[in-house]
Amino acid sequence: MLSWRLITVPLKILLAIIVLYVVWVLFAFRDIPISELEKKYGGNNLQRFDIDGVSLAYKVEGQGPAIVLIHSHYWTMRFWQPWVDVLKENYTVIRYDLTSHGLTGPDPTEDYSRKRASVLLEGLMDHIGVDKFSLVGSSTGGAIAFYYTATRPEQVRDLVMINTPGMPRLTNKYMERGLPSWGGYIFYLLPQEIFRGFLQAPVVDKDLITDEVLTEFHEMYRGSGNRMAEFHRMRGWEKTDPAPLLKNITVPTMVMWGEDNPQLPVESVDLFEERLINAERVEKVIYPDVGHIVPFEIPGQSLADVETFIAANLEGAQ
Repeated sequence: MLSWRLITVPLKILLAIIVLYVVWVLFAFRDIPISELEKKYGGNNLQRFDIDGVSLAYKVEGQGPAIVLIHSHYWTMRFWQPWVDVLKENYTVIRYDLTSHGLTGPDPTEDYSRKRASVLLEGLMDHIGVDKFSLVGSSTGGAIAFYYTATRPEQVRDLVMINTPGMPRLTNKYMERGLPSWGGYIFYLLPQEIFRGFLQAPVVDKDLITDEVLTEFHEMYRGSGNRMAEFHRMRGWEKTDPAPLLKNITVPTMVMWGEDNPQLPVESVDLFEERLINAERVEKVIYPDVGHIVPFEIPGQSLADVETFIAANLEGAQ
């Protein structure tokens, strides 16, 4: 019969290892001050606009008709750089970091709904002095874009939704029950390498997730307050059918999708079209061998399609 000592000693060693690991992770992957991230990733032309307790980080580049770009969940406005480099030659390009992301950081209200995001975006547009623009959103950014367009139709010239959530579908039962209040602290215990698989999962070409991409993603995620803010965003995830909103959209609308999107089925494209019953027209673009992050996976091809769409709408409006 094993002695109690033979059992407790290994358990104590295991507990010590766990404690040491937690201490090491909390130190090695502690929060990074937003000011430090701004120096590393802010680049040129970074501006800030303070609104209702939020310091929105944004950029305005180029001249011409305005285009607003809203990035995907977990990413930042740097996500759009390949597009911006081209668009700024003919357009005024406006992009910003959503709350709980990048250089903007948390919202003190802990409200990460589409409604709240639209209030902040409207304030930013008023601040910049732009009253009419094309609105492009990827993933979560697309959901904010369609909410904004439906509730502020006079401001949006045309709408582009890329791999946008919102359609009724089977959901994770755990998410339906809601996340536990303590769940956010787990985000502080995840080392950088764990995020490689997380980033690779939604894209087809796994080689796109380089060490440089991984490091930037993880460091932005560690921005002061971002991790807990992301947890609050996840707890407030919106699952209602957007049909009542979508029927209010009257502008030309493009729905772009990656055919191999592992998160949102390609059938969502037709579901969106069925609900956009009052849009001037709906264009659908489905890319084979592309996943969830279309502007990141095929920046050149996706940009060309968006440019053609927006240019046609501008010509038709003259």
